[in-house]
Amino acid sequence: MKVTFPHIGQVYIPASLILKELGIPCVIPPENSYEALERGKAVSPEEMCLPFKLMTGNLIQAYEKGAERVLMTATMGPCRLGEYGELMKQILDKSGYAMDWILLDSPRAIGSAEWLRRLGRAGQDRRVSGLKACDILTRGVFLMRRIDAAERQLKARAGYAEDPRRCIRMLRRFRQELRAAASLKDAFAAAARFEDAVKRLPLNWKKDPVRVLITGEIYTSIEDIANRSLEETLMGLGCSVRRPVNVSWWMKHTVKAALPELHKTRGAWLPYSIGGYAKETIEEMRRSQEDGIIKIMPAGCMPEIVAKAASASLEEAQGKRVLHLIFDEMQAGAGYETRVEAFVDMLERRKRVFPGN
Repeated sequence: MKVTFPHIGQVYIPASLILKELGIPCVIPPENSYEALERGKAVSPEEMCLPFKLMTGNLIQAYEKGAERVLMTATMGPCRLGEYGELMKQILDKSGYAMDWILLDSPRAIGSAEWLRRLGRAGQDRRVSGLKACDILTRGVFLMRRIDAAERQLKARAGYAEDPRRCIRMLRRFRQELRAAASLKDAFAAAARFEDAVKRLPLNWKKDPVRVLITGEIYTSIEDIANRSLEETLMGLGCSVRRPVNVSWWMKHTVKAALPELHKTRGAWLPYSIGGYAKETIEEMRRSQEDGIIKIMPAGCMPEIVAKAASASLEEAQGKRVLHLIFDEMQAGAGYETRVEAFVDMLERRKRVFPGN
C-alpha cells in the first residue's frame, strides 16, 4: 500500500527517503500551499485550527496522487492534536477520501509494545531485514538532526553576515537540494555541502545584531506557510534568530516523555502540563537571553492561549520584550510584516539607547 503523511517542516525528506530505502511505496503530498489550505478548509470544521486544516489538505492531495495509507503521529491529548487522527479520518472518510490509518500515539500513552506493533504494521510491506531496517531508521533520524542543526547555525549567524539576504538564498538552495536527493546518502552529502558553506560564510563578528527567540505552538513555529516565513523575514532584517523547537527537539522530547520521570519539575509560571508544549514555551521564554521574543500560535490553540496568559506575568517580572502573533487561514501577510518590522526596530533602538538592558 502507498503510504503518505502530512507535512511539518522538512520532516518529509528523511521520512520519504526512509520509506524508499525500506521498499515501501510512498506518496509525498505537494508542498504546503494556499491550495492545500483551501482544500482542508472545505471539509474541516470551521473552529479547527490552522495546522489541522493544512494537514487535512495535505492528505486530500496525497489521496488524489494515489495514497492508500496514512502514517501519522499523535499525542493522546489534552491538546486537540491528540484527537486529530480520529477526527481527520472521519472527515476524510465521509468526504470520499477513505484510507487506512496508522496512528503512532505517544509510547507513554499506549505502551511501548503497542507502539512498536503499530510501527511494525507501517513497515509490513518492507523488503529488507529487520537489522537493515533499524539501520535505515537510525540514519534517517540522524539526517533530521543534522538538517535541523545546520539550519539552526545559519539562522544564528545571519545577523553577523555581511549580506543577510545571502543566508536566505543559501537556506532555500539547501532545501532544494534536499528535495532532489534520491537517497539518504545524497541527502547527507547535501547536508555536508551546506555545513561547509555555512562555515565559509563571510561574517562580521563586530556587529551587534538584534537577537530574537521564536517560540510557541510547534507546527506554526516550524511550518513556513503557517507563520508567513517569519524566520526569513527576521533574517532579512539582519537579526540573529533562534528557534529551539524543531522536529529533532520533538523526537527527543517524545522519547524522554516515554521514560520514567525520576525528578518531576514544576515551573514557577506554568507548573503543570496543559497539553501541546505550552509549559515548554514558558520555560523557553524564562530562560531566554535574547533581545526579544516572538511567541506564535494558531488561532484557537487552547494550550498556547493559556501560555499567553501565563507569559504576561513573566514579561512583567523579568522585563521581557515579547511580540505575540496569532495566525489563522487569512493569508494577507502585510500586517504581520509591519508588526515584525516595528518590533525589530524597537529592539534596535533599545539596544542603542539602553545598551545592556
